[in-house]
Amino acid sequence: MGIARFSEEWIEQVRSAVDIVEVIGRRVELRQSGKNYVGLCPFHSEKTPSFTVEPEKQFYHCFGCGQGGNVFNFIMATENLTFPEAVIKLAEEKGIPVPVISPRERRREQEREQLRQVNLLAARFFYRNLRRPAGAQAWAYLQRRGISGELARSFYLGFAPEEWDGLAAFLQAQGIDLGLAQAAGLVTKGKRGYIDRFRGRLMFPICDHLGRFVGFGGRSIGEGQPKYLNTGQTPVFNKGQILYGLNWAKEEIKAQDQVVIVEGYTDVISLFAVGQRNVVASLGTAFTSAHARLLRRFCSQAIIAFDGDTAGQRAAWRGMEVLHASGLQVRVASLASGQDPDSYARSQGAEAVRTWLNSAQPFREYQIDRIISQHDVETREGKLAASTELVTLLAQLTSAVERDEYLRYAAERLGVREESLAAEVNQKLGIAKVPPVHNRRNLKNIPKRRRPKPPLEAGEALREREVLRYLLQEPDLLAELQQRGVSPEDFQHPEYRQVFVSLSQSIPDAQGTAIASRLLSLPAPTANWEDCLQSFLAVLQRRRLRKIEEKLSLLENDREGFDVRMELYQLIKEYFDIYHEQSF
Repeated sequence: MGIARFSEEWIEQVRSAVDIVEVIGRRVELRQSGKNYVGLCPFHSEKTPSFTVEPEKQFYHCFGCGQGGNVFNFIMATENLTFPEAVIKLAEEKGIPVPVISPRERRREQEREQLRQVNLLAARFFYRNLRRPAGAQAWAYLQRRGISGELARSFYLGFAPEEWDGLAAFLQAQGIDLGLAQAAGLVTKGKRGYIDRFRGRLMFPICDHLGRFVGFGGRSIGEGQPKYLNTGQTPVFNKGQILYGLNWAKEEIKAQDQVVIVEGYTDVISLFAVGQRNVVASLGTAFTSAHARLLRRFCSQAIIAFDGDTAGQRAAWRGMEVLHASGLQVRVASLASGQDPDSYARSQGAEAVRTWLNSAQPFREYQIDRIISQHDVETREGKLAASTELVTLLAQLTSAVERDEYLRYAAERLGVREESLAAEVNQKLGIAKVPPVHNRRNLKNIPKRRRPKPPLEAGEALREREVLRYLLQEPDLLAELQQRGVSPEDFQHPEYRQVFVSLSQSIPDAQGTAIASRLLSLPAPTANWEDCLQSFLAVLQRRRLRKIEEKLSLLENDREGFDVRMELYQLIKEYFDIYHEQSF
């Protein structure tokens, strides 16, 4: 059989790399109609287009003749190829190496497929039992948790009866070797034969991202322990590689370019119930790089929405670093202690859930706030302890721009001077101390040479960014900024300067638009417009003072001539005029 030749993972890799619109567009003249594309069907004669291609689902369908399928089906039908030939053709077009399957690997894949088939039979057994009298207690539990019959069907929920060998007897009646069921983690062998691993539990079937049944999670309905019991590791089930719900959520994740990550089964189901369908769960295990790589195939943004208790916060901390390392943009949606996504969705409803997720913090801000919250920063000892942790965190940031962005934020939240925190970070990084800016009292030994332009100071980029975010949301504020004399040159960060030029000159710019889109995707600024504006203007005043100090340094040794003395006088006067405009 064609599918047996290649692993499903590799086939999915090829399918994900191909754009069905581009492939079908080679043979069919397509025109866009809303989100989809339409054209004349290549499989039967027609004058009115009834052939539709859906890019989001990567699927085609003809309402005239009923032909439909994915990109592989189209290539097979139009080019008379077998399934393996169609996959190989598209893989070669995309430069994806075609794996050579050894006889040993073919046998292993056949064994894995047998285990998946046994899991499928078990899922059907559990599903039917939930809907029989034996499952009444489990049904009552679902109703208390707000899980409707429709949701139970959608997630294929089931029930493992109390008897010792209910599943074992069922599988044996289906002709299944119970040794295979043991390998799938469904039964164990005792002194008197095989007994069920799951008994008296509400069953959550676990599928891989391709929708194949690979394991189960069982929640005890009575007093049985442990409360949750998962399938042990098998050739098809590894908690470090599987994400619960991804098979149901992946199309919505791709459509939104964003995934919401929670901890448990009921978190996923409750968020689905209020319309948040781009959600997966990590099966209560530590988030791994394999999880992150899997999600990176479907989206570029992730929101971690773990429980509000201490364990949930620790798990969120570990997970965000793993996700960030994979290249995902990470934010954190926090909940109060004692809350979890399941109870929050059921008690607050769809609108509150959307607001909560939209207010998720960039994960670096969350880390800084979390460190500060763990110390009594009103005391000297608490502030010193928090600053030590913050310095360690900031020194780990490999991007200088990212470090500058969050150093200012950390200093403001902790209530210390930005320069002091920056000095500690530089010391941690082994960066030599930067000589202080000379003022007019210690200028005598400054050589007459032009100094290089100082780098963008820590936190200044953050002030520029926050002002721009307000301008992007409320363009009318641009006039106020221009009345204050702000020009593109006042934005030292090159990306932010480019956006300001595009805004002020109304010139379309592809790169500026991309930067603006990224800024708009961030959560709303925490400060109001007036506070952001005043902070930004204070930054501009500090920059003007620095420029004057540099000029004074250069002019100090030029003692000859009335013009030099007058320029010195004018610069000193300007310096003190600016200084007294606002205290810093």
